[in-house]
Amino acid sequence: MSTSLYRKYRPQDFASVVGQKTAVEVLTKSLEKSRIGHAYLFSGSRGCGKTSIARIFAKALNCLNPQGSEPCGKCRNCEAITAGESLDVIEIDGASNNGVDNIRGLRENVTLAPFSSRYKVYIIDEVHMLSQGAFNALLKTLEEPPEYVVFILATTEPHKVPVTIRSRCQHIPFHSISPDDIFSRLTYVCTAENLTAEPDALREISRQADGALRDALSLLEQVAASGEITLSNVEAVFGAGSRPALERWLRTLREDMGGAYTSLRGMFDAGASGVRVFEELFSLVRDLWLVSKWPKIADSLTLSESEKDFLREEAKNWTPAEIHALLSKILQALTQARLGVRPDILLGMFMFSLEAPQPAPAPEVIAPPPVIPREEPKPQASEPPKFRPKVTEYDPSFKDELLEAAREKNFVVYCALFDVRPAVFDGTLVLEAEHRYCYEVLKIDKNAADLSGIFSKYSEVCLRFGSTEYICPKPTPLEEAAPKVEPESEQNSKISYYRSPESEAPDEQISESPAEDKTVSVFSKIRGELMRFGVKPEVLFIKHKELQEQEEETAGYDPDTEGDTEE
Repeated sequence: MSTSLYRKYRPQDFASVVGQKTAVEVLTKSLEKSRIGHAYLFSGSRGCGKTSIARIFAKALNCLNPQGSEPCGKCRNCEAITAGESLDVIEIDGASNNGVDNIRGLRENVTLAPFSSRYKVYIIDEVHMLSQGAFNALLKTLEEPPEYVVFILATTEPHKVPVTIRSRCQHIPFHSISPDDIFSRLTYVCTAENLTAEPDALREISRQADGALRDALSLLEQVAASGEITLSNVEAVFGAGSRPALERWLRTLREDMGGAYTSLRGMFDAGASGVRVFEELFSLVRDLWLVSKWPKIADSLTLSESEKDFLREEAKNWTPAEIHALLSKILQALTQARLGVRPDILLGMFMFSLEAPQPAPAPEVIAPPPVIPREEPKPQASEPPKFRPKVTEYDPSFKDELLEAAREKNFVVYCALFDVRPAVFDGTLVLEAEHRYCYEVLKIDKNAADLSGIFSKYSEVCLRFGSTEYICPKPTPLEEAAPKVEPESEQNSKISYYRSPESEAPDEQISESPAEDKTVSVFSKIRGELMRFGVKPEVLFIKHKELQEQEEETAGYDPDTEGDTEE
């Protein structure tokens, strides 16, 4: 029985490894500096060389005549490891030995010293298949193994390996091998095996391998067994749907829609997978879009010269809008293929989408002339405030003058003005508040209008807090014409202040002598201020009555002599 090509041409030293430059450099540097880790985690897609490099690393650790960081491959340890007969290099399949008992047996054997080598190397392939109990049993041994033990864990799904395991290993990621590297390796194998192969056939095998060199060697062996290594044989093995066949289909699609349907149906009849056909077709049209947009980008694509020439010539016959539409329809067909739609239905839906007419543009509707709304006069307060310098200094006597003017007009404004810093700029009175509360109180419509009325000799009154300004609105003509209600004076105020129960005289009979006016004047002022702001003064007088009754009880006060007593 002959040996498979992927086994026969498995790399035996670091120099023979294809497409894993970073991983090889990390391992060779650690060998040169004698900085060997106790555990490594190799992760990558299938067929990218994880197990092969693990064996090479094991040979480099135990080689009797190392050539720098490379194993000699001729000593008894290297030959035993290559043949899989070394007792000190143990390979374990994690998929079939994933139980706790298997790991317990490994823990018992770890303590045994190596038989004839310097290191005992454990290579656990598909380590992510171990059970949770097996991982827990391996944890302590993996963290602190004997100094002569090295663990190499290989997996295609590193995210399934517990973090507690990954954190105890040096994680070395492996990458998919590029089509160019696979093409070079296939050319080398064909030369070594005296096989005649067409470059286009090898290029198609490299593309179909999807980054796995082992798959590429298996496909090459399969095509070689069926006859000569030609593009037609490769298409026959793969079931049609190769890149050259899709290039011919794309050219036919532009010239003959019926011929394109027949060509694509022939691919499906030959056994081509709908997913693979539309994946390759999407890659082809994507490359066509790139070349049509940036012609110089063709040199950087991993394609043969004939494929690059096809893209340059075909890009002249397509507009960007047509390429975008075709890519969208291919992507839609690819989604349907992955959902398992039957090939004949899938083909019909795809060709129907290509043949479907574009929706007609909507008729142009002449819109009526726009109605311009009547502009309403904006209130003066909504106009953007003018910029004025910040008030840094002010005259205290000027502030006293403003307070005196506001005292009799609006008591709330009078209190709030204690917090402002006044100044005059170009005929404008600027009141800069130090706290937002006072600014908001003065900004109330009634208070702002009163400010404009009180200080009408200025062109406008501007309130400011920080970077915010507000222009007080001018009072309306109606407000200016309305008679202003003055606070009741001491002479005409008729207040029903507290009297003793014995006094039955009505309010009109209350004496308005100077002595009584002196008593009433204090409350008349308070009542006037409270009435101005809508507060009921009865509450205050009731409270005053309660206090007066308490004083009578304690001091023996006689209410009949109230008019003759001076406060």
